[in-house]
Amino acid sequence: MFSGLWAPLAVGLVYLARGTFSTDPKEAGVPFQEISTFAVAYMALGVLHRLSSTYTVLATPILRDEKRANPKRYLYVPLAIALACLVLGQGFAFHSVFSFMPTAHGQLWAFFVLAYVMILWERWHFCMQEFGVLSIYRTRARQFAANDRTFDRGYTITLMLFVNMTLFVCLGFSDERDVLLYGTPLAIYQGKPLEQIALMACVVGITSMLVALVREWRHPQRSLPKMLFYFLIGAHTPILYVFPGAMGLFFFTYIFHHWMVAVGLFNRVTLNSYAGQRLPGMRYLTRVGPVFAFCVVWYLFFQSLDRAAQLAPVPNTMMFYGISAPVKFVSGLVIGCFFAFNYLHYYYDRCLYSFGNPAIRKSVGPLVFGFDTEGTVTVAAKTLPVREREPSAVSG
Repeated sequence: MFSGLWAPLAVGLVYLARGTFSTDPKEAGVPFQEISTFAVAYMALGVLHRLSSTYTVLATPILRDEKRANPKRYLYVPLAIALACLVLGQGFAFHSVFSFMPTAHGQLWAFFVLAYVMILWERWHFCMQEFGVLSIYRTRARQFAANDRTFDRGYTITLMLFVNMTLFVCLGFSDERDVLLYGTPLAIYQGKPLEQIALMACVVGITSMLVALVREWRHPQRSLPKMLFYFLIGAHTPILYVFPGAMGLFFFTYIFHHWMVAVGLFNRVTLNSYAGQRLPGMRYLTRVGPVFAFCVVWYLFFQSLDRAAQLAPVPNTMMFYGISAPVKFVSGLVIGCFFAFNYLHYYYDRCLYSFGNPAIRKSVGPLVFGFDTEGTVTVAAKTLPVREREPSAVSG
């Protein structure tokens, strides 16, 4: 899990060693500018990150009793999400049949529904994962005051949701400007007010980070790892504002570390669940490996239909013109599966790490915080007080 801290630092050092930081989006020589160049390096990690929580909930015995007791939460709602994605995938593939207006929104309404949910849920998911990691650091440092939890939640929502989303719009990020705001005047607007709003957002982000760092430094139960994570979250803001053209730098510090944290937690929880068995590492490989390999092959084979990862630009209304109905049907299923894979990851993350649920505290908590030499829960997990057990999640 803590690999999420050193990964962005390593990327920054590579930037310093191989290229030049530039505020000019057209500046040549900025390494990692073209994300597709590094598809092989990050694709597998991205797939494992999306698989992680869904596999843990459905394919391990960790929550077996909880699933039996709450089939609606763990089976029926996810099934409804998956079916909705598949239906909307068909609505997208057969948009010429189901269109109700000549506009793009009227013809591609199914795509826009999937895309809007994807953008907003993904941003919230990122936000809640950062809050969840801060919660783990907070628990390890025995920071059990309610105001500590409130501050961390406010910090992540302010930085990850409001400040960064504002910068995404002002700096012209394609998902926000070309999809979320499609058809509105703001989608194509370029003017001085946007620059001023971006500057204000940057100031708010940096100020919030400095307040968090000073507050943590003065805390009676100070946590240096937590301070570093505060800095990591806050550093995204100046990177966005000062280096808008260095998309590779932002990708590897913002998204790459998110994936590494998710995979780190998944490995920790899954391996600890196999700790009482012979060769737990081998069991992990034999159980997770085939599912992971299938998902990677799926992504490689159907990459051109992964609209969940390629929301922008908005699809051409003629993209399925002249294609036979069976091919459209299969294409719709594949597109729906891609969206469902992402949505279920967001949903099951919330289920798996909601420590406000007593069953989650009992089943997952010890696997996150570890065991002592006697096989009992660590002090950090046992001393988690009631006020710290409000609903929260490592991912949203």
